Amino acid sequence: MAHDSFEDLFESPDEPGNDGGPRGRRAARRGNDKPSGIQRCLPLLLVVLVLAGLGLGAYEGYKWVTGHRIEQEADDYTGSGSGEAVITVEDGDTGTDIAKKMVEKDVIKSTGPFVTLFANEPKAASIHPGQYKLKKQMSSSAALDALLDPQSAAGVRVTIPEGSPNKVVFKTLSKQTGIPVAEFEKAAKDYTALGIPENKAKSAEGYLWPGTYTFSDDADAKEILTEMAGRMQSKMEEKGIPAKKQHDVLTRASIVEREARSDEDFGKVARTIDNRLKGVGEAGGTPMALQVDSTVAYAVGDVRKGYSTTPKERAIDSPYNTYKHKGLPIGPISNPGDRSIDAVLNPPKGDWLYWVTVNTDTGETKFATTNAEHEKYVKEWREWAKNK
Repeated sequence: MAHDSFEDLFESPDEPGNDGGPRGRRAARRGNDKPSGIQRCLPLLLVVLVLAGLGLGAYEGYKWVTGHRIEQEADDYTGSGSGEAVITVEDGDTGTDIAKKMVEKDVIKSTGPFVTLFANEPKAASIHPGQYKLKKQMSSSAALDALLDPQSAAGVRVTIPEGSPNKVVFKTLSKQTGIPVAEFEKAAKDYTALGIPENKAKSAEGYLWPGTYTFSDDADAKEILTEMAGRMQSKMEEKGIPAKKQHDVLTRASIVEREARSDEDFGKVARTIDNRLKGVGEAGGTPMALQVDSTVAYAVGDVRKGYSTTPKERAIDSPYNTYKHKGLPIGPISNPGDRSIDAVLNPPKGDWLYWVTVNTDTGETKFATTNAEHEKYVKEWREWAKNK
């Protein structure tokens, strides 16, 4: 029997409908024809074909999964390895950069498995620049665990807190490395040899990035300071600060570091410094002297934070004395970090012209837009100090 269309091959015989619709008309056209043998076999054939397709797909999927796993295993060592290899992680290195270095030293077999693990490990961001003692032919998992283990760090690990003046930095470095303070001071005098831009203060102060470092055991004072200065220059580039603006930004940020006590104060101190220099509000457009105790403390060699100066100290003739000289001091008074630099670059809006820490135990600081308001806060601080 001939069929009207391709679809007819997949339809079972129609029965006459009661409403005279299409089913009734089609059945009437075909009369009493019985289904052919091919028609009766088609449903079973379709089931067989579908099952065969599913089976083939599952088989191919199994082959892909197992093959992919085997391929990954072939690209990676197993176990914790043996022997020794030293890997240097530099500032700005990505997981791929680290993986390539480990492949070169035969620590891991290929970059792929390690990069995947690195990208999915939140703690990977805590891997500091420095040298690490690893083993050869380690699994990628074992290598990552070793990099996250502080015990794997080769050389000397040193942490420099944000806002530390060089006087404190050199003592900390000397204590941890055994290199005399005098050698750091000598290296810092030739500051341009460390990669620091020439500046009017003719100093390395403010240009050494605070943070955690791992220095090799045989590193000398110049090499250590060069690394710290290099990291500060990298930060300047990341933040888009041109060389001609660095000294101004670092000087402001260094004061913010020594004056601000809480996170919210960083931006306010930065804005107040800017306001006084511009003479906003009741200053009537006339720039005001900063009159910041931390700059005078730096001039007299006191590195204590929150140090209150005396009338005699505030009268000394120093380019860092912001009571005697208007404008910013000649250069930074500490080594600032991210918080203070970002506060200088993006301070909050406000007309503050004064600040005073009314409780040096808690660090509570109050900001004022007028001298009358400021004097009220100063009185509050004196009352607190008297009852202390």
